[in-house]
Amino acid sequence: MSAEIESLINGYHLFRKKYFSKYNKHYERLVKYGQKPKFLVVACSDSRVDPALLLSCEPGDLFVVRNVANLIPLYEIGGGYHSTSAALEFGICSLGIKNILILGHTQCGGVANMLETKKRPMLKESFIAKWMELANMACSDAINSCNHLSKEEQVDQCCRYAVVGSLKNLLTFPWILDRVNSSALEIHLWNFDLKRGILEVYNKEQDKFLHLF
Repeated sequence: MSAEIESLINGYHLFRKKYFSKYNKHYERLVKYGQKPKFLVVACSDSRVDPALLLSCEPGDLFVVRNVANLIPLYEIGGGYHSTSAALEFGICSLGIKNILILGHTQCGGVANMLETKKRPMLKESFIAKWMELANMACSDAINSCNHLSKEEQVDQCCRYAVVGSLKNLLTFPWILDRVNSSALEIHLWNFDLKRGILEVYNKEQDKFLHLF
């Protein structure tokens, strides 16, 4: 058995001993009455950004949808496997969640890959490059306006624009737009600064992310 797998097993035993034994009644309620999460969180697959850990949430609090760069595709029907769209539909239409949080973060590897693909077209033949096309339009303004910034700052700026772009795509889903228009659903845009540990909240009036202290 590898040391990596052994560490996971040890972690499970620690979970059983310290956490599950303490909150077993909570798990029993979740099993008996089902999950009733208050938030649907669209987050990045990045191992450094765990929504439940970042927001100090308990099991059952968050319905989490994770993918590369926390992107949301446009609404479309027909063939294909629409993982993110299916998760949105289940969370909103089946579970009745009333809040959606799109949680981005700085130094996203998917966004960095997108910027590199623009410089090196031969990288376009990949699953990541195709997926990141969802952020191309959202990041185009950022790319054009931040050429004077360092590579790290360019990536961070595009990460923020990608969150806003995902909001625009989210509103193409008719059952989401209907709920937003009737005030039955709220959408929140946040971005986590990995280096500084600061959470940023999008302000629509100022069209920028502000620090949440």
